[in-house]
Amino acid sequence: MPATFVRINLPAISHNVRQVLSQLDDALLMAVVKGNAYGHGLVHAAQQCVAAGAHWLGVSYVDEGVRLREDSVASPTLAFVPPTQEQCAVAVQRQITVTVTTEEHLAWLRTASEQMGETALAQIFVDADLGRPSAGDDLMRLIEIAAGFPQLQITGVYTHFDGVRAAPVRTMLDVVQPHAELQAFAATIKKLARQYLGRDILFHAAASATFLTQPEARLDMVRVGTLLYGQYPAGVPDKSRSLELNADTFQLCSTIIAIDELPSGAAVGYGREFICRRPTRVATLPIGYAHGLSLLPKSLARRRYAWWRQLLGQQDRAAVLVAGQRAPLIGRIGMDQCAVDVTDVPQAQVGTLVTVPARRTAISPDVPRIYVE
Repeated sequence: MPATFVRINLPAISHNVRQVLSQLDDALLMAVVKGNAYGHGLVHAAQQCVAAGAHWLGVSYVDEGVRLREDSVASPTLAFVPPTQEQCAVAVQRQITVTVTTEEHLAWLRTASEQMGETALAQIFVDADLGRPSAGDDLMRLIEIAAGFPQLQITGVYTHFDGVRAAPVRTMLDVVQPHAELQAFAATIKKLARQYLGRDILFHAAASATFLTQPEARLDMVRVGTLLYGQYPAGVPDKSRSLELNADTFQLCSTIIAIDELPSGAAVGYGREFICRRPTRVATLPIGYAHGLSLLPKSLARRRYAWWRQLLGQQDRAAVLVAGQRAPLIGRIGMDQCAVDVTDVPQAQVGTLVTVPARRTAISPDVPRIYVE
């Protein structure tokens, strides 16, 4: 067992996928596995989501889709970030659906498709007040152009809202029909697709927060990420938290490699910014900011931030769990190690396993993932 690792509970991910599916009628589920599957490991998480019933996979970049294909994950996969010209060729080769927003994207895909003799797959993105690259007023033009490229298959049109902070759905999309409701906009897109492309396409708008708070926005497919990993999006009201999520999908663990007894007045860490106010038992963990640990020890908290953490009830957030007890991080976090005050945790010994709270997506992919079946 490595000294520092992440424990991933695969059955918990499956459970959460099934919870989302239980609230869908005819809509498809796209399991979002971008950001190394929110830190859970791209390939393993994707395989687990597909096995649990997810119909599509969502990634940020074409390169992530390539990794899935290299590990034999063949499910339809959409890359959200528009591609470069070079990535278009790779996407066509690997049958990854790319996001297009310009005529140039269509031209790149057409060239790659002709060169490789493979069908290019794409979906068109329309911005909903997030300031992201968007087809905008060119949406209809792109559909019309795509109709002239038989080797290019447009499989959908989609948008994205700012979660629970967005304006009501009916005010978000004025691209085609001023003040049109989302369903009317979707119906317009589908009608145009049948007219120009001769077939139906997907229209989707709901990510995790919108899926929960605006059921009318589920449409043909929902793109769900954070819920699959046991977390509700920030700001979602209690009344919309209807899923029985298993939050035990991710646990960052490290091991005490040394314990030192330091006298009162001794310094811990760079800059001598933590001074022991009492004889202190200090445990060293082999994990630091190179691993993605970015918690700020309370000893280093600047005054201008202290009131904010107190308001949020997070004044003791910078702590780890040792033998089930909270123990504060002290001193600056180093590149490859950090220090913990275990004076009040007599059970702590060299070799004791420690649970470290951290932002999941920040944890380096190089930290080994241990998968629990």
